[in-house]
Amino acid sequence: MLTTIPKTMQAVVYRGVNDLRVETVPVPRISANELLVRVAVCGVCPTDIKKIQHGTVAPPRIFGHETAGTIVKLGARVRGFRLGDRVALHHHIPCLDCHACRHRAFAQCPQYKRTGITAGFEPAGGGYAEYVRVMSFCLPGVVKIPARNSFTEGAMLEPVNTVLKGVNRLAVLPGDFVMVAGQGPIGLMFTRL
Repeated sequence: MLTTIPKTMQAVVYRGVNDLRVETVPVPRISANELLVRVAVCGVCPTDIKKIQHGTVAPPRIFGHETAGTIVKLGARVRGFRLGDRVALHHHIPCLDCHACRHRAFAQCPQYKRTGITAGFEPAGGGYAEYVRVMSFCLPGVVKIPARNSFTEGAMLEPVNTVLKGVNRLAVLPGDFVMVAGQGPIGLMFTRL
């Protein structure tokens, strides 16, 4: 599969509180240990909406972390993937080796706190662009999408993973009753599982 990769792309760039602009930006360059993915689908997460509405992070950024697409470029040292693979991306990946990870406090892992997918500027997910760069430490979070599943289903992997982490942490057993507070996407997914 030979794909011509342009030098620039369109992206939705956060420029300040409630200030999003469609801009032409450079397509990210990758290193020998990274991937370039052409975005097919990116969900709109309430976390990104809050950052945009309340200005909790400095601009400029390209948000979007519920992302699925096609690998269009592989770094020379990347193994286990091929051009044309349809993939879903996780933007936070724990190292599984530090003190926090050994105690299953993954959100406290220094690596987990880094965002490893970007379309440019400060890494912030990048899915609201045509292409994203997947950094080497996030490669374990790149999941191939089976042929029977759509890109949209692939993009749901990240929020469903959030729900499954919660279910596992609760140690819910068949027949248990639970209360789900909230009717957003995560709450609705909890009720389905």
